[in-house]
Amino acid sequence: MGRPPIGERAMTAAEKMRRYRARKFGNRPPVTKSAATVAKLAARIRELEAELARRKAQERAAIKPAGPARNGREFFSEESRLRREIAGLKSDIAKLKMALQEEPDTAKLRKKVIEQRVEMASLRQALRRTAKERDRLREQTQKRFREASRHATRKNYGILAKALHCDRAKHASAAELAEAERIIIALRPLFDEGQR
Repeated sequence: MGRPPIGERAMTAAEKMRRYRARKFGNRPPVTKSAATVAKLAARIRELEAELARRKAQERAAIKPAGPARNGREFFSEESRLRREIAGLKSDIAKLKMALQEEPDTAKLRKKVIEQRVEMASLRQALRRTAKERDRLREQTQKRFREASRHATRKNYGILAKALHCDRAKHASAAELAEAERIIIALRPLFDEGQR
């Protein structure tokens, strides 16, 4: 519970703020403008509006011919220059409209070109795979490959495993090692094809 009020009743928030401002900033005059200041500002606004209207009228008079005082050649040369500029702008607009009409076709063609490039890339990959497969099949049809593939049997695998197994490496006989060497040399053409 806060302290009891100083007067008969508690201060409102506005009274508290008024007391704080008086303590902090002193007694200053109110910020609102007097009627005389408002009248001065309104008069200044009317003056500025009148000046603006006068300048606009001068600009309009400079564009339009003011009658016989202005030279006819000046007026027509200015008018012809503006007409040429308008004609140039109209031709630019027509060109842009034509370009916009052609743009959907251009976009379709670009899309087609991209699709065809993707298709060509996939076809090239398929051709590479086919050429590799063809080369592998050619190797397999050669005589030395066929002879080497005859040695790839389960029995020869057992001989190789027996001779080269880590548990038997010290106990393998010379005959077993010679047989394993002969099988490995006979199988070599099978593994030569990958190095080409």
